[in-house]
Amino acid sequence: MAQGRKRQLVVGLVGQVCAGKSTVAHAFRRQGATVWDADQAVHELYTRPDVAAQVRALFGPDVLDEQGGVDRVALGRLVFSDPAQLKRLTAEVIFPRAHAVLDAELARFRASGGEVLLLDAPTLIEAGQAGLCDQVVFVSACFSRRQKWSQARGWKAGELEKREACMLDEERKRRVATASIHNDGTLDDVEAQAAKLLAAWGLDRNREREEEHDDGPGKH
Repeated sequence: MAQGRKRQLVVGLVGQVCAGKSTVAHAFRRQGATVWDADQAVHELYTRPDVAAQVRALFGPDVLDEQGGVDRVALGRLVFSDPAQLKRLTAEVIFPRAHAVLDAELARFRASGGEVLLLDAPTLIEAGQAGLCDQVVFVSACFSRRQKWSQARGWKAGELEKREACMLDEERKRRVATASIHNDGTLDDVEAQAAKLLAAWGLDRNREREEEHDDGPGKH
């Protein structure tokens, strides 16, 4: 019997600061998901002349580099020291443009016929885009591990807490989330949790691979 169109699932990924969301995203990618990296998309936005011009108008020339582009380190130092400035940056510069980029990515995903699109977007809820998702996964890790990862990024003591204070309250994120992954174990642990969620959502990757093998040209 001919099968109908495969189900397409959009999954949002949020969580604690420095909880290893990129590791979780990689685990879903290994399970066959397409991953949209919001941080990478924002980095690309910062290379645009119109964005640099607006950032300069809002925050002054000190957040630009010698070439006139956005100095992300200087800008981050400013906005993560002042929640009001961070809100201004996201609301006026980032979110409106990121919405258009994400809309285009969703259109590509729908046209591709892919099964899972993972939105690795730390500010998904703040941007009002959680409603685009069929599922939202909250990623957590113990504080000592998150602190270690923040230090590996070159963050100074207290930077993790400062950035966390600027973000949406953790409990509000947990209330929006429909599932969770705890990232205190090994990479295998994370992959097992990702596979378990996909199976719970009706996308058992192991079973599908077995079915594809059984239906292959070598079947008698």
